[in-house]
Amino acid sequence: MTRVTFGDGVQREEAGSARGERASRLAAQLPEAGFPATVRALPTVLLALFLLLAAATAVLVAGDGERRVPDAFQQSQREIAAGVARSVAAGANQGISDLRTVSVRASGAVDQVLDTLVKNRKWRGAVVLSPTRALVATRGEQVPVQAIPDTVAGAAVTSTISANGEVLLVETTVLPDGKYLAASTTVRLPDVATDPVLKQSFALITLSGKPVGGTAAPGLESLLADAGRAAAAEPGVLLGPSTDQAQTTLAYARVAPSSSPTGVDLAVVAIAAGPVVDGGSRLGGVIPAAALAAIALLGFLVVRRAITNPVRRVRAALLRLAAGEVDTKIHRFRTNEIARITAAARVCQQRLLPGKAAVAAGTAGRRMTVRRITAAVAVLVLAWAGGMVALGQIGSVQIPEAVAATDRAQTGMATDALRRSVNDGLAALVATTQTAKGADQLKQALDGLHATQTRYRSLYVVDAAGQPGDVVGRPPLRTAETPSRSAGLRQQNQGGRVPVLFAEAPLPGQSGSVIGEFDVDHLGDLLGHVPGHARVVDAQFRTIVAAEGYVAFEEVTSDELRACATEAQKSGLVGRISGDGQSFIAAAAVLGGDVGRLGWTVVTEQPGTELSLPVNETRRYTQLVALLAALLALFGYGWLLFAVLSPLRRVATAADAIVAGDLDSVIYPQRPDEIGTIASCLEICRQAAVEGPQRLGEVRRPSGAATDMTQLIRAVVDPPPTHRPIRHGGKESPTGGTAHRDTVPTRKHPGPREHTGPRDPNNRPAPRHGTTTQQRDPAGKGSA
Repeated sequence: MTRVTFGDGVQREEAGSARGERASRLAAQLPEAGFPATVRALPTVLLALFLLLAAATAVLVAGDGERRVPDAFQQSQREIAAGVARSVAAGANQGISDLRTVSVRASGAVDQVLDTLVKNRKWRGAVVLSPTRALVATRGEQVPVQAIPDTVAGAAVTSTISANGEVLLVETTVLPDGKYLAASTTVRLPDVATDPVLKQSFALITLSGKPVGGTAAPGLESLLADAGRAAAAEPGVLLGPSTDQAQTTLAYARVAPSSSPTGVDLAVVAIAAGPVVDGGSRLGGVIPAAALAAIALLGFLVVRRAITNPVRRVRAALLRLAAGEVDTKIHRFRTNEIARITAAARVCQQRLLPGKAAVAAGTAGRRMTVRRITAAVAVLVLAWAGGMVALGQIGSVQIPEAVAATDRAQTGMATDALRRSVNDGLAALVATTQTAKGADQLKQALDGLHATQTRYRSLYVVDAAGQPGDVVGRPPLRTAETPSRSAGLRQQNQGGRVPVLFAEAPLPGQSGSVIGEFDVDHLGDLLGHVPGHARVVDAQFRTIVAAEGYVAFEEVTSDELRACATEAQKSGLVGRISGDGQSFIAAAAVLGGDVGRLGWTVVTEQPGTELSLPVNETRRYTQLVALLAALLALFGYGWLLFAVLSPLRRVATAADAIVAGDLDSVIYPQRPDEIGTIASCLEICRQAAVEGPQRLGEVRRPSGAATDMTQLIRAVVDPPPTHRPIRHGGKESPTGGTAHRDTVPTRKHPGPREHTGPRDPNNRPAPRHGTTTQQRDPAGKGSA
């Protein structure tokens, strides 16, 4: 143990083993927040995030290393199966609508109702049953009435197998008098175009897994049964046997009419030969991940060496200096802001050590700033992100022929659904005009059509001048014109905001007609099942409706699409890969029925980059990790700039004033962290350089705001002493005069002091010359 004696004779003992005890007590008085405000935690957290992103890069950017059927093909086949199932369900819904239409006239004349019904060849047979299920009348083939459910709530659709093995739909509705009207129709699958690459076929499976219709290659019975059972839950795809170039796929979807979603025990299975493509190398993401991890580690080490460690070392040195260890060694650092702070600390240290030779405290020479250091690390990460984006754009997408074939088939099926929907809309309107008798029945039938069929936006009757009467649905878009004498489909305008397409059916024996305007949004929804960007164009290549946002009657300018649409008008369905090999285009003419007279063609285009191919999946993941890296770099730089760099630069600017000789400017704490501790300790050292070493060792906490005005208080001036006479018993003093008391000096009550010298943060004046003040160190012991 050593004993140090100061000039005023006051001795202060200090243990060598507890040299940092006062610095610890001072540090305890200075608030420092924990994570995420600490200088040491920020780089560590960023390093952990970047390493986590590097691991994700190694997993996401890498391929699966296996040859497999691409998701684009599986998605297309699943949509084809769902499209066929929707087609069967739409036929069932249309059948229910037909039964409801003819049931409007069933006020006892059931024979007439059945005769009208079986005129439509789609019905195999029809029957009317009493409420007790007794036979009332029948037409055509025998209807399997055992398939009718026990309870029919308005309408019901069920499936059954006929004696000759055909799949039948039995559709039932309740007549106004409580009887049941039932009819049977055959389930028909779409015709399959011969394609040697796709080898497309369809099968009908019950939900219990029993094949009941369609065609399928031998050896797939087990997979077909699995597909039927799985279809009860949701659509999906099963993979069958594979070869080097192809693998059998079985896409399945349940038939669920809106009129009876759970009544049909059928599922559609689409069978095709899917292409087998390379899934990419498993090590494809290792090199980019390693590069990112190396950049993250390098940046962490640079920031730790140039910023974190110097800040913590300067903090420790200033704590010791501010606690009274004036012989603390203050190291020099190469970072600009840290060097400027240490230069100010050495200036204060020289003033506190009398007799010590002055050492130059400048910061001459070029030094790296903290902003440049962190910006350089951020630039490295951004360069890595840019390289990943550029790497993902290298090479072109090769579209497999089988993917193009299945997209072409999907376009044809969507076109057929569009054709059938518009033609059925006209047929339903014609049937309504033929069966409804009187205005009341017609109004009731139109209400039922609008409620059950979403294809119509509005339904109404027009007079001989074309003026509409009561409207069911939204206000008409059609302008008044003389109605036609024949039923058909009309497109009234060739320009404007919205195409006006409607079906027209004259009223028998009357001068008016029934108009049904089609909802273009409904037609667009039908195109939504086509891959890519699908639209309907007329003979002049003007857009009528599209699956996505479009401008009505906008002309198609692509030469390839125009050529494809022209060819489709001749051959029906065309699909091919574009000339540059980067996109797939297809076109299908809308042929058959009245809609075929409109000259419409469905055209679709899908860039190869939008297909779910392994190369596109890798590209998307590459862009994702590049974006995350760039965002993380900018976030980390902004985080460090706000929490560390800017406060550190402000302290360095205040330190420059001390180096320049300005010891009167107060240094305010920046943040409750390591930077704030450095600022507080530097302020203590500045005050000690002005007031003397007795200022060291404590934190003075100023009251009020830093912007409050300083008040000058007048100093206390001692008045001259005054003498009063002392009376001895009320007698005169022996000298012959009046006796006086002993003369004693008196002082008036101290008045306000005027102080113009330096003040401490607690608004206390510095001690006057000739007086001593006692201050306490952080431990609470007084020192002279």
